Amino acid sequence: MHRSNLLQGGLLWTTCAYVIWGLTPLFYQHLRGVEAMEIFSLRVLCSVPLMALLLWVTVTPLRVFKLLMEPKTFFWLFLSTACISTSWYLNTWGATNGQVLMVSLAYFLTPLISILIGVFYLRERLTPLQRVALVLCASGFLYACLSLNSFPWLTIGIALAFGFYGVIKKQVRIDTLNGLTAETLLMVPLALFYLIGTAGHTQWEAGDDSIRLLLILTAPMTVLPLGLFAFGVARMNNLTTIAILQYIEPTLYFLLAVFVFGEVIDMQRLTTFGLVWAGFIVFSIDAARRAKLAKPAKPAAAGLEPETA
Repeated sequence: MHRSNLLQGGLLWTTCAYVIWGLTPLFYQHLRGVEAMEIFSLRVLCSVPLMALLLWVTVTPLRVFKLLMEPKTFFWLFLSTACISTSWYLNTWGATNGQVLMVSLAYFLTPLISILIGVFYLRERLTPLQRVALVLCASGFLYACLSLNSFPWLTIGIALAFGFYGVIKKQVRIDTLNGLTAETLLMVPLALFYLIGTAGHTQWEAGDDSIRLLLILTAPMTVLPLGLFAFGVARMNNLTTIAILQYIEPTLYFLLAVFVFGEVIDMQRLTTFGLVWAGFIVFSIDAARRAKLAKPAKPAAAGLEPETA
């Protein structure tokens, strides 16, 4: 593939987004002494002007306030904000409390959650391979619950929040940038409530300039990969490729946890990951087969809008 085609096709930009997301634990390791809720709150407040800048740079029509004024859309945005806020907070907590491995497992479990939601909420029917993937992932989860010293609440919390976030976003058609900007604005009251309530006791006030700088940089660490993702995925026609690329992030999380942060990967955890990975592989094979069968009957979706960020 020529370099120009790679850049124009969006594969490089989308891959870069997932690589940046996958390497974020390296950044958050420098904030280990800061409360996760403080990091979350300052990340939200600092992201607001950057989201506005990103909308301007990408020449995206501003629809945020119109969306928030529509009762039905506001309802779904409120629910999606609750989900993405939970995911952001738990992800940050895991990265700053030596639980990167369990965060990684959460993203590998996301297909299981998506399948279950599709079956019980959207009344979707499972393919034979999806049933196999479901059994493998569920076995890994049940084994983790029985073998680990504590219930994997962090993993389940992130997987549930992210799984429901994807379903909720499908209830209303909103482009990624306007959608996340609206969600960020809805997070602002919570962020302000926390910071006002903890005034005088935050690391922002007590820490040195390097801590303040890192807290400010949480915003571009959020917005930069989002911009790359939105730019790249809008130029990709292959949905299967996008689905596979999303596993770059948890794979990098896993590698960082084991080889950089030295988190323990004992036989219990290895067995859990092995079952979940096997389920993920079967799930990916099924997705690739269904995409191949659907391709002749469906034109390429140029300008595809991503559903989640």
